[in-house]
Amino acid sequence: MFTRALGTATTGFEGQFRFLADAQGLGTSTGRHPSADLLPVFNASYRALREHVTGLGYTQFIARGTTTALPTTAVETGETYATIDVGASGTPGTVPTTMQIKRVDVKFDGRWRELPEVTLLQLRDLADSATAGRPRGWCWLNAGSITGTTAFVKGTIAVSPVPSGGSYALWTMTEEPDKVNTSDVWLYHTESWAQWHMYHAMLQICAVRDKDTAAKAAAISRMLDPEVPGTPAYNIQRFAPTASGPRTWTRSASYRGV
Repeated sequence: MFTRALGTATTGFEGQFRFLADAQGLGTSTGRHPSADLLPVFNASYRALREHVTGLGYTQFIARGTTTALPTTAVETGETYATIDVGASGTPGTVPTTMQIKRVDVKFDGRWRELPEVTLLQLRDLADSATAGRPRGWCWLNAGSITGTTAFVKGTIAVSPVPSGGSYALWTMTEEPDKVNTSDVWLYHTESWAQWHMYHAMLQICAVRDKDTAAKAAAISRMLDPEVPGTPAYNIQRFAPTASGPRTWTRSASYRGV
């Protein structure tokens, strides 16, 4: 893992971005691309990187929550599931809120087990007499809410059937605070992650914002294409974690479906 500072128009991430995007000398308050205008794009692209690699199976941005007692009361009388609050209440943008739930673990009889995610349509199908009191799956019910600029309200997940006891722990990816100061740093696993971040932001500026030449847009898009060997996107996908052991299998990197 390594870090790279936001930097200025000539240093750090921004300095390299301006050099590669041919945006040098445009960073003044009267220029086409002031630093203040680029910063939201850099922050958004980094959040996209975190979501992208997490979706591929990397766990560097995942954190385990505390072990907590499972709810033992149905959401209402006669229902087959119980609910768990997720995220944090507070002022939007000032507290970490849950963006993705990567895994839900439950502990029964002294053993930890992963609880599979199901769809809302399957939730009640999990409740049967054979597994009464022992949850078999979970699903999102809502992601919380925000009214204007007032406090964020926690989201909710459901577990079914209603547990009779036990504990749970959530593995989540939380919100990434925006970088503001030139000395603030982003965290990367490899240089390919940093380059993916760079080119993803560049595509928004050069292709979407400036509508540069088709050749330039294609060259940038190529760097984000996991099918092109040697590109940042290719390296990230090729070296993503895979299961191992005698009862697992993976296809070769060159496998193509018919």
